[in-house]
Amino acid sequence: MINNKKLIHFTLVDVIERKIHFTNTNTIFNKTDFKDNDEGELLAYHQMLVDVKEMNENEFVNKYLNIVKKITVQFENEEIKDEKEIEKVSGYNNAIVSILKCINPLYEYEVED
Repeated sequence: MINNKKLIHFTLVDVIERKIHFTNTNTIFNKTDFKDNDEGELLAYHQMLVDVKEMNENEFVNKYLNIVKKITVQFENEEIKDEKEIEKVSGYNNAIVSILKCINPLYEYEVED
């Protein structure tokens, strides 16, 4: 998984691919306990992997900040009731935030506006 490329060539694609690899292969957490969370994370990472190759920074950031804002509203309004769906959406949300933070750490807090 780790290749020894110069860091100047290390991209957001590499970060996302490594997060996918970690989510699929980690043995730190019990996979059964985090099944729904991991499913949400992987869904987000795969979507972002496609978008990061096609979009410019502003398009990417705007798309995913809007998604996180919508998820925040859903949680605040308690629109999601099913525990498995809550875990999946949480994983999806957290994956997006983890990548947005790589672009600008402010994006961890941006959705609270």
